[in-house]
Amino acid sequence: MNVKEKLLQILERPSYTQKTVATKTGLSATAVSQYLKGAYKGNIANVEAALTDFINREECRTNRREVRATFVPTQLAMRALSLITDTHIDGDIGVIYGPAGMGKSMVLREYSYKSKGAILIEADPGCTARVLLQELCTRLGVKRTGNIHELSEECIQALTGTGWVILVDEAELLPYRALEVLRRIHDRSGVAIVLAGMPRLLINLRGSRGEFAQLYSRVGMCLNLETHKDKFEQEDFNRILGSLLADGDEDSLTQPELAEAFFRCSKGNYRRMFKLARGVVRASAIRDQGLSVKLIESYAQMLIH
Repeated sequence: MNVKEKLLQILERPSYTQKTVATKTGLSATAVSQYLKGAYKGNIANVEAALTDFINREECRTNRREVRATFVPTQLAMRALSLITDTHIDGDIGVIYGPAGMGKSMVLREYSYKSKGAILIEADPGCTARVLLQELCTRLGVKRTGNIHELSEECIQALTGTGWVILVDEAELLPYRALEVLRRIHDRSGVAIVLAGMPRLLINLRGSRGEFAQLYSRVGMCLNLETHKDKFEQEDFNRILGSLLADGDEDSLTQPELAEAFFRCSKGNYRRMFKLARGVVRASAIRDQGLSVKLIESYAQMLIH
């Protein structure tokens, strides 16, 4: 089968168009169209080289076994969801914190997906008080122009009486002024707020010398994921790993040495476990072999520590 025939096969798939091919190959849409019609007057070898590279990539994506991270109702996740639920009902401020890769983002997304009265904001290093307010205004469908006071008032008016909750992921990235803006919105509108982030989030709320007492004193409930992880670690780990290996490899969990190898090489970190499972499952499929301790340990060496 030549390049043109392979390309025509790909274009029969619902999500592929000539424009898609052009975007992914760096060729112009005109060049792709003319090539398919046999009317291209330029360097056909260069066009076919770009198309062959594209076709090979797409075939690899089609044939590889996917490992998708989905929400798993582990003991630790349910404890975090319980805090969010209680904070939401009470109209309070709650905090969830712990090291990276413990499922904080997954929990917040799960709650926001299931609750109509939740607004999820994902903070980033450039999320100033003004940026935070503009994002909130956009979500609320209100005017997002004006100074910080005016933006705050827009949010307060829109949120008062709603009984909603604002969820902020990676909240440790928020500067103190942005945290104070959230406190003011909470105090004035009665809306609940849940902040989730790395351990330094608690220091940011309290202040390095305790100077932010007005903000810190508003926190009703606080969950340290690291403290509670050990209570459920093995059970939670196996449930998550089982969800990642649910495409025929889940039976490997009945082999203690394989489950132990996954746990040991993941170092108890859920994000690392996902990356490890994804790589091992793909490598197993490519080499047409089953899972093994050697394969798990070999792939683990390529993950950053």
